[in-house]
Amino acid sequence: MVFRMKVLLVYPPFQVGAGMSQIIRSPPLSLLQLAATIPEHYVEILDLNVNPHMSITDIEKKISKFDLIGITCMTNMLKVTLNLCKIAKKYNITTVVGGFHPTLNPDMIKEPNIDYLVRGEGEFTFKELINGLDPREILGLSYKENNGNNGNNGGFHHNEPRPFVQNLDNLPFPRKDLVNYSPYHYLWVPADVVETSRGCPFDCSFCCVTKFYCRTWRKKSPSRVIKELMLVPKSQKLVFFVDDNFTLDHKRVKRICRLIREYGINKRLFFVCQTRVDDVAEDPEMIREMARSGFICFFFGFESFKQMSLDNMNKKISLKQAKKAIEICHDNGIMVFGSFIVGNIGETREDTLKTFRMMKSLKIDFMMTNPLTPFPGTKLWEDAVKNGWIDKDFDWKDWEFGAIMNTPDLSAGEIQHLCEYSLKYFYRDLKYFLFGKSSLKMYKSPLFIRILPGFLLKGLKNFLIKI
Repeated sequence: MVFRMKVLLVYPPFQVGAGMSQIIRSPPLSLLQLAATIPEHYVEILDLNVNPHMSITDIEKKISKFDLIGITCMTNMLKVTLNLCKIAKKYNITTVVGGFHPTLNPDMIKEPNIDYLVRGEGEFTFKELINGLDPREILGLSYKENNGNNGNNGGFHHNEPRPFVQNLDNLPFPRKDLVNYSPYHYLWVPADVVETSRGCPFDCSFCCVTKFYCRTWRKKSPSRVIKELMLVPKSQKLVFFVDDNFTLDHKRVKRICRLIREYGINKRLFFVCQTRVDDVAEDPEMIREMARSGFICFFFGFESFKQMSLDNMNKKISLKQAKKAIEICHDNGIMVFGSFIVGNIGETREDTLKTFRMMKSLKIDFMMTNPLTPFPGTKLWEDAVKNGWIDKDFDWKDWEFGAIMNTPDLSAGEIQHLCEYSLKYFYRDLKYFLFGKSSLKMYKSPLFIRILPGFLLKGLKNFLIKI
């Protein structure tokens, strides 16, 4: 018989205004998915991104009521994660940490207040741990022995990796009942997130996703995707597909689009996805299908508009493809959200400013910039240490999403300044969004007309505050 545990799953906060958190606030899908694997137990979700004013005292009081705390940890969340574990151990509560950072840096198990690390995809590793399986038998688990005499609580153990889930259709549906959806939005439109595939087969040198998933890519069936879309709360008007590459299988995307229209889901929901410029440039017909089905925005990782930089980072795309993809999107009324890296190896300040100018000349609708960051486990980290661009003993506890790495052409301070300048430069002129070809087409949608007042009141206010 399995002991019914009280489990608190925590999503630590991003630094305010850092990265995507500036314009998107998403439900903690990974935690909702974990919760679905342990229906025998009592589970609560604490998303600290929507509880920014929660005091340390209140957090401690909350944690103290549970048997186990599970925390998802990206690299910029490390400091907060460790503090949460410290609080939990004051009450002798079991601490479990999973996510990108512990997977790529499993020596995190040596931290004194962490009992277990869940590496890689966590659903079944976490389920087995919660259900009382011997830790030594759980694939994908790192743990401490508690009966040794070597000063390290008996030593640290990293079990063999757990194979990736091959049939994603077999996963339980996320526990959407565990969160209040009112704070979640995409560009201030009420939003939910849905996952239809995992991983990425590409090998960009800076990317931790390809290391986490070992360049695998697996997909859910179109029918499973539709079932998940039917579970989106009625209050939400937009779905962000969190897949790293939603459009990798063109035939599957077209099938999903036809089903979206067949079930009338496009009459109540807009869609946003992450994609690559080569997918869009090579298949305009797929983009037309997506536009007909309610897709209004594509998120592209352009990273740079300098071909040498794209080649150096192994992006496997060209500037010609990028320009064609933008044109195809706008011709179909789909907005372009571009993500760019500042500080690419070989780029000078003038190269970076040229990329900023091209963002406007190519009429990108939204953009964000992030400093080049050598995440643990990536090729970029190896190169950065080897070339002295970053100290090999850099403590990730000190990182708060700012620039931390020098390059041969730019200092970390210069990279940070350029990131901050990019927002003021790009968003000081809102006509690119308000009167762009894709925006004008989107305005004609009856669904968009219903959400327009809220978007204008909240969205433009936030833009104006920033610039």
